[in-house]
Amino acid sequence: MTDPAPARSRLAALPSPHTPVLAGRPLRPGTVQSGLSVFADDRWRLGPAVFEQHTTSFSIEFTTVDESFRDAVKVLTWLLLNHPAPTGTPYRLRQGMLAITTIIAVQRCVRLFTDWLAGRGLIRLADVTANDLDDYAVQVKAAPISLGRREDLLAAVNRIWAYRDLLPESDRLPAAPPWRGERIQDVLQQRRPDRGENRTPRIHPDTMSALLAWSVRFVDVLADDIITAFDEQRALTARGQRARERGGTAQPAREKFGVTALLETLLADYRANGRPLPGRRRRDGTIGVNVPHLAKLLDVAPGSLRVPTNQALLDAADLPIREGSPLAAPITAHLDGVPWRDTAVDFHEAPTLARHLSTACFIVIAYLSGMRPGEVLSLERGCVDHVGHQPVLRGRHWKGVLNDDGDKRPDGEIRADPWVIPDIAAAAVAVLCRLHPHALLFPSTLHTDGRNGAALKKSRLGTARTSGHINGDIAAFLEWIEAYCREHRRPDRVPPDPVEPVITVSRLRRTLAWFIVRRPRGLIAAAIQYGHLQTSMTLGYAGNYASGFPDDLAFEHWLARVDTLADAHQHLLAGEHVSGPAATTYRHRVENATRFAGRTLRTTRDAHTMLTNPDLQIFPGNAMTCVLDPQRAACRLRGEENSTRRTPDLDDCRPNCANIARTDRDIDSIRQMIQQLRPIVDDPLAPPFRHAREQHELQRLERIVADHDQPGEHRP
Repeated sequence: MTDPAPARSRLAALPSPHTPVLAGRPLRPGTVQSGLSVFADDRWRLGPAVFEQHTTSFSIEFTTVDESFRDAVKVLTWLLLNHPAPTGTPYRLRQGMLAITTIIAVQRCVRLFTDWLAGRGLIRLADVTANDLDDYAVQVKAAPISLGRREDLLAAVNRIWAYRDLLPESDRLPAAPPWRGERIQDVLQQRRPDRGENRTPRIHPDTMSALLAWSVRFVDVLADDIITAFDEQRALTARGQRARERGGTAQPAREKFGVTALLETLLADYRANGRPLPGRRRRDGTIGVNVPHLAKLLDVAPGSLRVPTNQALLDAADLPIREGSPLAAPITAHLDGVPWRDTAVDFHEAPTLARHLSTACFIVIAYLSGMRPGEVLSLERGCVDHVGHQPVLRGRHWKGVLNDDGDKRPDGEIRADPWVIPDIAAAAVAVLCRLHPHALLFPSTLHTDGRNGAALKKSRLGTARTSGHINGDIAAFLEWIEAYCREHRRPDRVPPDPVEPVITVSRLRRTLAWFIVRRPRGLIAAAIQYGHLQTSMTLGYAGNYASGFPDDLAFEHWLARVDTLADAHQHLLAGEHVSGPAATTYRHRVENATRFAGRTLRTTRDAHTMLTNPDLQIFPGNAMTCVLDPQRAACRLRGEENSTRRTPDLDDCRPNCANIARTDRDIDSIRQMIQQLRPIVDDPLAPPFRHAREQHELQRLERIVADHDQPGEHRP
């Protein structure tokens, strides 16, 4: 990696035409210095300074900038790339080096500003006046764009001014700060509304459950068949590639003298097994023998099968021809007791199924780990380890990773605390390691024929798939599931999300937090227990707050708690009766909780602070409601002292606990329990010990119901 420190000391001088564009940036390992963009280029390739494997190429095109301002914008952009933000300005500019993506965004806003200046007849930044800047602010404020976009456009002008002392005199804005140094929100007279909740839409539970179920099915049931077929397809593809590379050169001796014998043996095998010959549709609509596929099977050049002798053999074979090229890979997997398909996987179908299998693995790993999409896409072989019997996932992350200067480290770092994952996610990693030979688990292309990945690789700076590619893969995976369920009349299709039909990777992490909080004991897809995941993610390795995942959990816990209290308040207003030792405290807390309606949470800390509020400590349980007072709790509390994760152990609720309240809904559940116990107590053949135990429990429950139904003081 290039050390940026020496480069920064050279930035006192402005760049010359041959100055490297990335003079002060660390570069990706293996970067060829001679291929780097220089200042004189009209297109600057910035990819060598971006380390994430899952990103697309980055560049800045200057031919779109008005010619009068092109050199000025180039100098400013070069300074943004190689010089930390100047200090001592009235603007709150982020100190240190900006990220490449941020610089590209700023440059676009600068270009729009210079275009506007050119439209007013100006040709230099030095000619801009305070009145010009005021007029620009008025136009930006009136533009039919988002408030965030307006702020970005004006912030770019502030940044040009902040760098004025480093720019040539002809490229400097007036000495007075733009808009007299006022804050942008005051210039626009608009402020962004407070957003107390992550706006990323969750995936509907029915949609997510079905999608995860199919993903697990691919990993756990169909993987062997798909991998076997894909291995065969790749081997045949490699044969075809070798044949193309040989081209018109002399054929091996076995192709000169033994092709006919090989073809006779192959045709006899087709005939003995009752298989049709592979075929493909001609331009006239008829189906003929797929000679290139037969050539792959025999590992010979296609032309050697078209010589008169061998063509005559094919014509006289008297075998049926079926459109397609079925592989020899067997179908061994079963769904609901029957083979998952009636026909062999086709040669051209195998790569598609392999891509679907890779997508299923991504969904399983991303959803059941809580990792960010980019972290999953950058995983490499050997990333799974075990702590005891618990599988953990080690990978690289970038968010919040800074160097000693406070700048973002472009190469990121391996997380100090790995992600805790269930066994099925570890199995998904193992499947990916079998699916392809690449070091990255999610390479940009799975294909090997030399034709389908060439353009992609030229435009990419990394070798992993991008979030955009995976989004497309998920859409294709959903289409396959829909078609498969329709063809086989299966009822377990993935229902469309009623709120947001498009399933994107950014929604998986948000949805997992919802499931953990709202359905902590829910079992979906191969009996995966979210209660276990909650314990792992909030108390184990993944609970490290650098991951950001507990932030999502905090918001979801807050929303769930408020929903619970809102529902309780509606029932109280409708006349619901509450009994038990904590009944008075329950009513007090529920009535006070109405003040939380509409409360804005600006930060995760706000969510944590709100969750520790005593009036929110109400937890519905099994035929009871816990009105938590940690000092009076009879159960073993979960979490740490004074933590939002300090919650009652509802699985260990003690009947004599002073925190218990019982609503009419709880009593309905107890009545159902009584109905289930009565036949057991009335059974004369029940063992005496069991009879005594169940009778004692029945009497306790009947006393609770009786106390609830009578006014006055209530016993626990």
